[in-house]
Amino acid sequence: MKRISVYLITAASFLLAAIGCKEDELLPELEGSGVSEYSWEDKVVADEDGEMLSLTFTSAAKWTAESTEPSWCQILTSEGVAGQAALRISVAVNTEVEPRSAEVAIQVEGYPVPQTFTVSQKAGVVEKGNGAYREVNEWIYRRMSEVYLWNEPIPELALDYSIDYRSFLTSILDGVADHDDVNHDDGAYNQELRTEYYTRIESSAPVTKVVGSQQTGNGFFKLRPVDIGVAVGILVEAVVPGGPAEAAGVARGHFITAVNGVTITRDNYKAVAAKIYTDPINVTLNTVTWKGENRDQAVVKLEGSVDLTPSTYVDPAIYKAETVELSDGKKVGYLLYMGFHTDFDKQLFDVFDKFKEDGVEDLVLDLRYNNGGEILSSTVLSTLIAGPLHQGKMLAKLTFNAARTAAGESAEYKIGVAETMEYPSGYQPIKEALLHSLGLKRVFIIATGVTASASEIVINGLRGLDIEVNLIGTKTSGKNVGMEGFLTSYRNYDFLLYPVSFYIENAKGFRDYPEGFEPDLRLDDSSFYPGGDFGENGDFLCNAAYGWIRTGSRPSYVAARDCAVTLPGVQEYACPRMGGSLVIYRE
Repeated sequence: MKRISVYLITAASFLLAAIGCKEDELLPELEGSGVSEYSWEDKVVADEDGEMLSLTFTSAAKWTAESTEPSWCQILTSEGVAGQAALRISVAVNTEVEPRSAEVAIQVEGYPVPQTFTVSQKAGVVEKGNGAYREVNEWIYRRMSEVYLWNEPIPELALDYSIDYRSFLTSILDGVADHDDVNHDDGAYNQELRTEYYTRIESSAPVTKVVGSQQTGNGFFKLRPVDIGVAVGILVEAVVPGGPAEAAGVARGHFITAVNGVTITRDNYKAVAAKIYTDPINVTLNTVTWKGENRDQAVVKLEGSVDLTPSTYVDPAIYKAETVELSDGKKVGYLLYMGFHTDFDKQLFDVFDKFKEDGVEDLVLDLRYNNGGEILSSTVLSTLIAGPLHQGKMLAKLTFNAARTAAGESAEYKIGVAETMEYPSGYQPIKEALLHSLGLKRVFIIATGVTASASEIVINGLRGLDIEVNLIGTKTSGKNVGMEGFLTSYRNYDFLLYPVSFYIENAKGFRDYPEGFEPDLRLDDSSFYPGGDFGENGDFLCNAAYGWIRTGSRPSYVAARDCAVTLPGVQEYACPRMGGSLVIYRE
């Protein structure tokens, strides 16, 4: 009502003024649009991937602007005053297969005609797939838009929903990377070249193996083809506890020189080695010793041959746990831990109870092959190490994307505190771990480039509590981010999406380790023949840890001569693993 009365008064005033004027005193009618010095042509071409347009002009009076297609061509500055003006237009990604255009009109007050121009876009993505996974891809897009740590550019991407689901996810990740590499921390690198994304999707068909999963094969975890001078063969670096190879007496350090009676050579080792993991085979086993201080001459001793038949077994998280007594009488706990999986958390209680019973004073935690797993389990292990003195202190804090953070989302994992993001009512093994803990002030961790994710949470988290962490080996992977798991089903298949959705920092706020943690004692034994089993003094890395503990100071080593040459081209890991899952949500 107030607006109407103002309008009536204004109209009446104008009428009285007009009556009181002589005909020759009337103002001349304005001509044109009132817009001059504008920065555009009749047509403005916008990128099909979307962009922000910033146009300038001079207006003779107050003005307004409108778009005929505001759903994708949105006027952000819809009005202004006389003088220099800026017109900002947000043009969305064209997801249609046809080009499109919108008309923009600027109307200046008192001028009879608006100034108009066209904003056009080329056709959007031309679909290249058969559309079989369109529904899955739409689900991937929704989840990535919501939880991906660097989700801001996703709405601007031109995406082809017709392609297969793995390629679709990669197109999102590549598209985000094209925006100034904002998702640089999502992935592993080799000389600044990204070799993989951490974010991934798995179908119900088994794609990757994880600790705790059932596997079928001969039970070899790691093999390395080597030339020791007097012979070429396959070095056994690790076998799975409880697998067929271990049951047949195969152990770390064995040297395989023949498979099914065929002697291994430089020419045939690739074809021969490919059979060792999965085929029914007969292998010829040898032990290798070395002459001279430089270990430059190998002595190969035949042990015999064994038959291996593939079978199904469970790959455990704990490969070896024992108490080692050093020459000075000190008791050291040794734990070869291969992956963080909640199925094995309570088995850790038995391990640490034995350590306590044996009077262990120090711990050597071997994570050389551990590339991660569940944060819950890393919190259990860290609680077992830290003990009641650090109860309630933060081990790890998760930082989500800007939208989730603004909405108040956060998560913390604390020593001995059962309540977590996944289990608001409490994941009890974290609290129970206090009863089995050692309460150590320092820990010695063996690490390599494979060591990643939840393993690095233990390293970073304990350091945040001012527990001394001594790293021995080579630089770790550098995975300072983590993933949540989301599960959906489509046409009788399960699809499990693991987007990188959070940064991980310790109690001191430190998370800047995308290049990995540098070792305190750098020792690379990847080209050396193992001199003993894991946990023994003959193992180069364990020997260094025990020497450090015994003497109280970091040992120094003169580089020894390589005693084995690795042959290229054979996959070393029988069970490649991807870690970092936090919790799985079913859609």
